[in-house]
Amino acid sequence: MRILFATYWYMPHVGGVSTYMYLLKNELERVGHQVDILAHHPDMQQIYLQSRDTQLNGKSVKKSKIKDGLFNEMNGYYLKNLPHVEPWIRWREIERYTFELCAALFDLKQYDIIHTQDIVATRALRRVKPAHIPLVYTLQGLVANVHLFAGDITSKDSLSWKYVCAEEYYGTVSADKVIATSDWLRRELSLSFGVPHQKMEAVIPYGMDAAAFLERMKEDPDPPVHKAPGQLVIACPARLSAEKGHRTLIDAIGILKQHRNDFTCWIIGDGVLRSELEKYCVEKGVADCIDFMGNRSDVPALLHKADVMVLASIEDNFPHAVMEAQIAGKAVVASNGGGIPEMIEHGKTGLIFEKSSATQLAHHLNLLFSDSELRRQLGNNAKIFGAKQWSSKLLCERTLDVYERVITSADIRGRIPMEQPELDGKYGLIRDKRAASNAASGILKFETDSVFYTKEWRTVIRCLPDSYSIPDTAFIKVLAKPQ
Repeated sequence: MRILFATYWYMPHVGGVSTYMYLLKNELERVGHQVDILAHHPDMQQIYLQSRDTQLNGKSVKKSKIKDGLFNEMNGYYLKNLPHVEPWIRWREIERYTFELCAALFDLKQYDIIHTQDIVATRALRRVKPAHIPLVYTLQGLVANVHLFAGDITSKDSLSWKYVCAEEYYGTVSADKVIATSDWLRRELSLSFGVPHQKMEAVIPYGMDAAAFLERMKEDPDPPVHKAPGQLVIACPARLSAEKGHRTLIDAIGILKQHRNDFTCWIIGDGVLRSELEKYCVEKGVADCIDFMGNRSDVPALLHKADVMVLASIEDNFPHAVMEAQIAGKAVVASNGGGIPEMIEHGKTGLIFEKSSATQLAHHLNLLFSDSELRRQLGNNAKIFGAKQWSSKLLCERTLDVYERVITSADIRGRIPMEQPELDGKYGLIRDKRAASNAASGILKFETDSVFYTKEWRTVIRCLPDSYSIPDTAFIKVLAKPQ
């Protein structure tokens, strides 16, 4: 099969989505399939293709050639028809339209299946792909909740919250088949965002290349790190964002420090909260025993030197950090946020604490530091469990089974899985390709009667389905003020 992985995020990057995509790509190619990746370039200025096919690899579209004209038209559209919609939402809408128009230029008809990795890409690819090509989506987290934790949205009564909930819903139901990476995620999407439970095709946990990870554990950290004799090391590999719960960990270390001083904590990862968290460590009097190590490419080697791995997430789906610690044979202490309890059996393969409870976390850490046999036992049990549960070959087999089912389900291929809401004349729906057929060169024409006389736009229009239109009517319905 020729398979296209598509994501709005830039690739490669540090994080679970990137790890999942490249692992699954390698396994699929190992058994004879071709997998290309469509994503933002790390400079975020272009959409490009990664492929083993040298004629395709590196093909790119410069976003500005599409977005500049689109921005002016869409911004004017919102100001005229929906002036109450805040710039943050307008930006997200324009980014999605830009992504889907760029994606249309990559000859999508050459693929047997398209597998998307986020809600933006899923909605986008549904709108521009050839109708006969099946679309599979791997649900890897709840973006709406991340916006809450990050403070981008401060109220669930706001239009912004209404919009990101629509992103979760329409992004998910746009796929023909949906793979959830945890039972928690499947339940949460159904209960909180109204996605039909039956829309979830399967729960397929992440996988790992355990052999490669264990080999990398044998390497020396680079740059070197030093562990004093008798010193116990806590490793916390997690990006510095609100949902990862670093404040709870820092509070717990403050409590632990009142009872012992034979430990240090390595916070591995970076993010927007780094400066804030470093200041918080000073306020709590624990800066001397916490080392912010930033992004590292030698996490396996660092875990080898650690005694305990901690993850204090407020909410987390199925963190790779837990899987890696289990494969490494380390005792894991993690919160009960999100899907984490599906990964750890309390008292057997690790210890679970109530999310945001620094007291419980400190108690568990003190227990493990005081009992080396318990640390060894939990680590050994976790390693046996992880080696069986996180097999990359099993991940590949389960995913191929989903592909085969969606390809043979002729009744769903090409079907739009939701009604397209009609708009009244008030919102001046931008004409679709067919409505523009009499315009100059037949290119996409906006309600202002302006036309993009550019090579890029003429090419884009030829690649779009006849039913394509801007704006996406489902989202305009969500954003319209109640009458």
